[in-house]
Amino acid sequence: MDQIPTHRRYLAHEAPFQSFSPAFVSGGPFLSEPTGFSAFSPTIDVDGSLSDAFSVLNLSPVTYADPPPEFFQNTFAGQIGSSAGAGDGGDGGEGFFHSFNSPHVGVNSFLNQQRWSGDMEFLRRQSSYGFDFDQKSNLDSKKLLYFTPQSSHIDPEIADKKLKFQRLDDYEQQNPCSCSKFQNQNQNQSQSQQSQYMSLWDLRELKEGIYRMAKDQNGCRILQAMLERATMEEVEVVLSEVVNFISELMKDQFGNYLVQKLVVMCNNDKKMRLILSLTEVPTEIILVCMNPHGTRAVQKLLENLNPGQVKLVMKALYRGAATLAVDPNGHHVIQYCLATFDSDINKPILTEIANECYRIATDRSGCCVVQACVEHSRGEVRRRLIAEIMVNSIHLAEDPFGNYVLQHIVGLNKPEPELTALLVRQLKGNFASLSCNKYASNVVEKCLNETGEEISTSIIMELVTSPKSSLLLVDPYANFVIQSALRVSKGFAYDCLCNLISKNMLSMRTNLYGKKILERLEKKRVNFA
Repeated sequence: MDQIPTHRRYLAHEAPFQSFSPAFVSGGPFLSEPTGFSAFSPTIDVDGSLSDAFSVLNLSPVTYADPPPEFFQNTFAGQIGSSAGAGDGGDGGEGFFHSFNSPHVGVNSFLNQQRWSGDMEFLRRQSSYGFDFDQKSNLDSKKLLYFTPQSSHIDPEIADKKLKFQRLDDYEQQNPCSCSKFQNQNQNQSQSQQSQYMSLWDLRELKEGIYRMAKDQNGCRILQAMLERATMEEVEVVLSEVVNFISELMKDQFGNYLVQKLVVMCNNDKKMRLILSLTEVPTEIILVCMNPHGTRAVQKLLENLNPGQVKLVMKALYRGAATLAVDPNGHHVIQYCLATFDSDINKPILTEIANECYRIATDRSGCCVVQACVEHSRGEVRRRLIAEIMVNSIHLAEDPFGNYVLQHIVGLNKPEPELTALLVRQLKGNFASLSCNKYASNVVEKCLNETGEEISTSIIMELVTSPKSSLLLVDPYANFVIQSALRVSKGFAYDCLCNLISKNMLSMRTNLYGKKILERLEKKRVNFA
């Protein structure tokens, strides 16, 4: 058996490398003579920058070792060397390295000239830098071939740590669970380093640049991190720099986060200065609330104010309450106030909304605000709001958004059945026409399903005795009302419905919506049988 070449002792698992193009491996055994640079493809200018060569060959840096100093006694010029081997073991390899004087050198010649033994641990501890063609492959088999000599000596412990970090990506792919502990330790170490770094900064030194930093993504993050451990004196420095621009920062995509952090760190006196600056121009806070970033900042401000400070903000907000209620961003502030603060504090807002109840209730955002007003208001202002809704109940029922307000009132039937009874009285005489409307039919169904037997029976009898009763059975929307009526009806009301269906059986059997009613009737009969 042929003696295994020296270089093969350094190739782990006897596995050939696949990363070079065929031009590098098409010689069979390793090149026994130095091979010129021009013999390889792709062609690379040796005088070009190292980065250009790496870019062409798709090389990526890894952390590998310096050979012993005596290895470079026969110095080489910086060239590309390659080798490929085949034989009994069926293995081979190729490499890229930099040397000093020799114009041409192959990996085989390079390995034959070296005098060190195959002490892998020694070479690993002497490692500093190199390049790998395939980061995902087994790097142990390549680390002797890809390196760049360095003049400095590295402490073995540092080299050990570098090698661990070097192998992290490959090891994570094979052992994802076992890396989690290391990742957590690394994150904690990074956070600790960041804290130490931030402790070297002083907000007073950044005084003149705080406003500009607040409007920058990274600058804002730095300021927030520094505020977390800032003293009151440092908080005052930040506040004095931004208080005159508070509304502008609250509307800024990055600055609003600094304002939110600042509000948390300020005491009551400093918060009062923010409020006075924000409400100095009455319309300014309204414009901030209508901004997608400002609406969050205002809610954060309200969250951290005492009752007296909240009232000051309310005096500025109520003037634009109706406008904010129908704004895609502003309505969030109004709903936050309604859900968080007492009805007495919200009274100015509730009054403004009641003044324009119908316009707000027929808006996509406004209908949600009106529902919140009904749920959270108390006393005289609530009675006024309910009265405005009832007066416009028929128009609201037929509106794409207003119908949700009426459904919400019906949903309050258990705690407040008088509201539902009041609404049914307002809609009485119109249930048949409302049942044929796309939106109002939902209100009629809600009344049937959520109310007691007395109210539901009165609605059913109105539907059955209506001149349009036969049309309800084949209507695209009214058929759902009839199905709900079948489900909740009892006694005389149920008999009247069955009689109406029997009279129109023939027309219903040929109609898509009539068939659904017949299926519902049959199902109920089976359940009762």
